[in-house]
Amino acid sequence: MEKLKKKIEIISSLYKARKLTKAESLCKNLINNYPNIVFLYNLLGLILTDQRKIEEAIECYEKGIKINPKYAMIYNNLGAIYKYKNKYKEAENYYKKSIKLDNKIPEPHNNLGNLYTAHNKYKEGIISYNNAVNLKPDFFIAHYNLGITYKTLGKIKESKKHFKECIKINPNLYTAHRNLGLITKYQNEDEHFKILKLLHNDNKIEDSKKSELSFALGKANEDIKDFKSSFKYYSEGNKLRRKQISFSIDLEKKVFKNIKKTFNQKLFEKNKKITNSDSTAIFIIGMPRSGTTLVEQILSSHPKVYGGDELFFLQNICKKHLFINSTSNFLDVKPIDKVNFEKMGDEYISNIKNISNKSERVTDKLPINFKLIGLIKLILPKSKIIHCVRNPKDNCFSIFKNYFVNPELNFAYDLKEIVEYYKLYYDLMSYWKIVLPNFIFDINYESIINNTENQIKELIKKCNLPWNEKCLKFYENNRAIKTASDTQARNKIYKTSINSWKKFEEDLKSHFVDLPN
Repeated sequence: MEKLKKKIEIISSLYKARKLTKAESLCKNLINNYPNIVFLYNLLGLILTDQRKIEEAIECYEKGIKINPKYAMIYNNLGAIYKYKNKYKEAENYYKKSIKLDNKIPEPHNNLGNLYTAHNKYKEGIISYNNAVNLKPDFFIAHYNLGITYKTLGKIKESKKHFKECIKINPNLYTAHRNLGLITKYQNEDEHFKILKLLHNDNKIEDSKKSELSFALGKANEDIKDFKSSFKYYSEGNKLRRKQISFSIDLEKKVFKNIKKTFNQKLFEKNKKITNSDSTAIFIIGMPRSGTTLVEQILSSHPKVYGGDELFFLQNICKKHLFINSTSNFLDVKPIDKVNFEKMGDEYISNIKNISNKSERVTDKLPINFKLIGLIKLILPKSKIIHCVRNPKDNCFSIFKNYFVNPELNFAYDLKEIVEYYKLYYDLMSYWKIVLPNFIFDINYESIINNTENQIKELIKKCNLPWNEKCLKFYENNRAIKTASDTQARNKIYKTSINSWKKFEEDLKSHFVDLPN
């Protein structure tokens, strides 16, 4: 058995080092020699899953279950696979089966929590995360997930507590440091500020992790009004992040060109008779950091409106019905005359009604949907488009200050690319207003700040909603907010974000020369 143990250790080391092909080969050989050891099937299933060999992994796990139907971790790992396959009920059942078989392991509790919070079941998610922590108090990832969940719910005290506990257990989880920084108003002598500096000075940290620390230090220095240092750290964080992602502004120019080519005047004339009269959806679009979260917070304060947050339903529908393959974007579109727009509209409405708690109206606040306004007009002509507009300089710099995980925002880590992308956005919005007059309602961020009540009343009117005073008290709305603006949108109106770029004007003015006014 000692020989077997050493071989398992070698395979595990290869798996951790991401040498998956070699790990798979050795594990299969070991199973041939020891076909009745269930642990080996579990290990091979993990290796196969990480190579996206999903069906092979399922088959492997099922073989393991035949050998030992009471091996709890296999059910946990099957749950993870079915979550990946978007089969959420099956995933939930497997996690619960794992917990039933062995209630002493924290992983299935944590994973069940992730499943719940992904579907806005925050109360159930918190219970599951706490179950994991109660079983294993140093299970840092559950503390991190509690920190994120409480941050999403606006419970800052609880969020800080769990981020700090996570960092105490694992100070090298840099994403926890960055998220703690987002909900901390730093002062010079702040203990976490000192920790960020010490960690950042470690030259052995890999770029991906140092990037998150740099963003956190950029925000911390901005808090203490050291704008020179703040810009230095923001620039470093962006530079390091840019190395990790793939983005081509030239490719993006082709995408924008093809969007206009695909959704042309002739197409709209030809499809005037689309009969989908559903007016449930309110799309809130614009550049990221343009005020979309604030607008959704206002609208979702209305009793008839459910705040859907950033939904990817439209993107998934495009991949299914419009694009040649899932990665083609608008570079490779199916013959447009064979696209069933009414079917796409029905599918979208079905998706939002599944999450909407039977509300009359639902907001979809994915800013990047500005690319899809033409499609929205074709599949849901009675929906509302609210276009959030902000001072371009404030908008672009706010993008530069934030760390995003959505690959659609890979333009966000270089000032030149941000400006170029903004110009593409500006041009496309001008195009939509020509080919689709009176379909888009612009709302200006600065106008909301300076003329709050009138602007909010106009917004509610444009959405064909009856007036409700709760919309003026949007900061009392305790719904979950998953975006980077989660803390700001819970505050009363404040003016400090207007012309905020000017604090950094010396470093920024040369980059913003070409921005549209």
